Amino acid sequence: MDEAPEIRNLGEGKYSFLVGRQRYTLTTALDEERFVRIVSAIQELVSSFPPTLSQEERLFLALMSFSHELDDIKCRIDSFTETLSESGSDN
Repeated sequence: MDEAPEIRNLGEGKYSFLVGRQRYTLTTALDEERFVRIVSAIQELVSSFPPTLSQEERLFLALMSFSHELDDIKCRIDSFTETLSESGSDN
């Protein structure tokens, strides 16, 4: 995919965007820059999956991928927090 599909700002926090084969419209309290960044990441990930997969399969794989990434970040934060706690108890 050469360019990201358009994310249309419909005003008052409402957006219309394409993910895979489906167009979605939703309203959010997120600021536009953050919302576009999140949707663009989803669009990029979903477009990387084989086109032979159904929309549901592609969305589920995206969910699994982002969940894995989030869990990985959580584990790193926990490890960092534990390291800080241990070094604080040395004082």
